[in-house]
Amino acid sequence: MEVELSSVLLYLAVYLVAAKLGGVLAARLGQPGVFGELIVGIIIGPSIAGVISSFLGLSLYIDPSAPAGQFMSLLGELGIIILMFIAGLSIDVSEFRRAGKPSTIVAASGVVVAFLLGFGAASIFGWTPIEAGFAGGILVATSVGITVRTLMEINVLHTKVGMTILGAAVIDDVLGIIVLSILSGLAFGSLSFFGVFETLALMGVFFAVVLSVGFKLIPRVLAYVGRFNVEEIVLSFTLAIVFLIAAMAEMVSIAAITGAFLVGLIASKTPAAHIIRDKAATVGYSLLIPLFFVNMGIKTDLQALSAVSILALVFLAIAMFDKIVGCGLGALLSGYGLKDSLRVGVGMMPRAEVALIMAAIGAKASVVGQSLLSMTVMVVLLTSLVTPPMVKIAFRGAERER
Repeated sequence: MEVELSSVLLYLAVYLVAAKLGGVLAARLGQPGVFGELIVGIIIGPSIAGVISSFLGLSLYIDPSAPAGQFMSLLGELGIIILMFIAGLSIDVSEFRRAGKPSTIVAASGVVVAFLLGFGAASIFGWTPIEAGFAGGILVATSVGITVRTLMEINVLHTKVGMTILGAAVIDDVLGIIVLSILSGLAFGSLSFFGVFETLALMGVFFAVVLSVGFKLIPRVLAYVGRFNVEEIVLSFTLAIVFLIAAMAEMVSIAAITGAFLVGLIASKTPAAHIIRDKAATVGYSLLIPLFFVNMGIKTDLQALSAVSILALVFLAIAMFDKIVGCGLGALLSGYGLKDSLRVGVGMMPRAEVALIMAAIGAKASVVGQSLLSMTVMVVLLTSLVTPPMVKIAFRGAERER
């Protein structure tokens, strides 16, 4: 992929200005900044600006398929990695550990309910078991980035409910990868007990090694390099560790953002944690983090909404409420009250990467058609857009309660 520097710089300028204008728009509407970034992304992308440009015979829009657009997508992925690193840095490890049991219950309950509802709805409409399996599978995994960004903006990430949502989202990602592995094996006829066991074993080894070695080694490394009189050496080494662990996570089928979050948790125990967080936040929020959310809006295909059918509407309704019901039920079983259980369910609602990957694999294996791809895009679009305002509404009054 050969990219012209002038095109990248032009795209970067448009992205950053659009992101901040989206933030201003969101503030005027009383919504989190991520909501405005998603909206402006839709406006400057193919869905709106692209359609207008085609009528005018021009090309005045951001094209995500162009080399510069693909490069911006990669920069956006770096942004979400840094966001999750900052989230880990912002957390008290002991608080996060206490949320481990309820997070596990919430994640498991949400996955089971989402899969069964998606599978059941598709089966009722005459889909084959493997098609219905993919329909249930795309509803399984939560997109943690949107919720975390919103929780941080409204200052409730540190609450018990916020910790539970974050922990459940991390576990949810692992469960989503397991479901994806099983469905992929069924689709391509290569499912085996050994293959699933190997995936689980690699995940287990990754978490064990990173957490056991990381808490001992990373603070020592950062303390050692901090002795050298080199500008921002601690931040540079910390980010290098973040990217290394994120890459390792990808290699064992765990999302890169989960690896980054774990490094943030470990680094939160170092004396320089607050300094690292402030400097990473400056780099992230001024440049890389907004790129991810604007790019999500740009990639949104509003034309997918034209494929609306009765099944699509049912599927969308399930996607909007399955996590509220499933994860909310898990929160109730964990001892939360009704209001906090609702907050947990709303926070687990958005879908993104895993859902799109699962639909793409189903299409590649010729076990699902264009209808499921369109429905997946629609689910990602609408859950991403409605989650920030719904989270803000659900957490109204949480500060006073705390």
